[in-house]
Amino acid sequence: MSGSYENIVAATPQDSTRTVENVRIILGSGFQPDYVREVANAYARQGREVELIGGNMHMASQYETGVTFCNLRGNDKKERSRVLELVKLVKYYARLLSHVASSPSGVVYDVSIGRPLLRCLLMYSAFFLLGKRVIYTAHNVLPHDRDTAFNRIIYFIIYRAMVDAIIVHGSAIKERIVREFGVDAERVHVVSHGTYHATSNPEITKESAREVLGIAKDACVGLVFGFQRPYKGTHTLLEALADAPLAKPMTVLIRGEATDPAYREKLEAIIAQCRDRLTVNAKFESVPDGDVETLFKACDIVLLPYLEGSQSGIKYMAYAYGRPVLVSNIGSLAEFVRPGTTGEIIEPDNTEDLVRALNYMITNYSYYDESRIRDIAHDEFSFDSAVDAVDRVYLQLRST
Repeated sequence: MSGSYENIVAATPQDSTRTVENVRIILGSGFQPDYVREVANAYARQGREVELIGGNMHMASQYETGVTFCNLRGNDKKERSRVLELVKLVKYYARLLSHVASSPSGVVYDVSIGRPLLRCLLMYSAFFLLGKRVIYTAHNVLPHDRDTAFNRIIYFIIYRAMVDAIIVHGSAIKERIVREFGVDAERVHVVSHGTYHATSNPEITKESAREVLGIAKDACVGLVFGFQRPYKGTHTLLEALADAPLAKPMTVLIRGEATDPAYREKLEAIIAQCRDRLTVNAKFESVPDGDVETLFKACDIVLLPYLEGSQSGIKYMAYAYGRPVLVSNIGSLAEFVRPGTTGEIIEPDNTEDLVRALNYMITNYSYYDESRIRDIAHDEFSFDSAVDAVDRVYLQLRST
């Protein structure tokens, strides 16, 4: 479903399935459309009635029967005017609280990454006053590149006082939340991220994808995908590969918006400096949904040389397309990576280790069987099994 707020809410099913036991509110505003879609659809496959709260970025997604998409947020982009941004947020929170108050569900499952101050002091406090409980997804322990005393205070309040249960996608994330914020370990639940249901157009092959992108058919291609921010280490990757003694020359395919102009300029300067030594095919802009399949099918390896972070959904997107990953050993990023089968693990910001691992993957590429990677991902890391685990937490909260 899509359309205006009023039309969508009016279209919400009003039948016997809409009970406290069966309705699930999923809050996905401002977060990755693919992840939000997969969670909502997995719940619908369980026979649940899903009220998915999102914004314009989620309108194009295909939802299964049982998912009612409520576009309460509208424009997901930050307004240029602070006044307009404030007006937009006030309207959004008014709609959100009105919807949550009228829903038969007693629990809000928040899968988004929102403004922590507003979430902590306003939204979750209002949910509490409405008698609702909150399952919070900690995609990261703290916001990327913002490990500040202020943020630690805010997240201390969120973790300790504002949510009833915390979902994390790796044991390392749980260990940090418990250790650094003193959270009761029983309130933090490790649930696998889930593997995306990748689009599959048989007409898009590795060869045809490379032709579209202007990449040689016999090239070794490493894909760097998603938002380009300093913590993802794209700059250190490019600097390392510029003079790396690789077993085979590599084309670095970069796609993703660089929202910080200074970081974009830094990446463009590095690419210009190493143009004679490294082939880079880069576009620092939003990736249309229709281009994702082409990008992943064109590559041989998905590169995640993060310098900081907790985990990444891009790893599971790579698995969905049967592509091995090269990941930094930080947070939970390296969890669920099987060396010699689904990818390799390197130490962060370590050129020697990066080159060693890439050469191993290049010379032993047959180890990373495309079909086997896909089978492992869908058999062991499905969104259906992840949602089953979350719903056990939900039912536990309802009974206490």
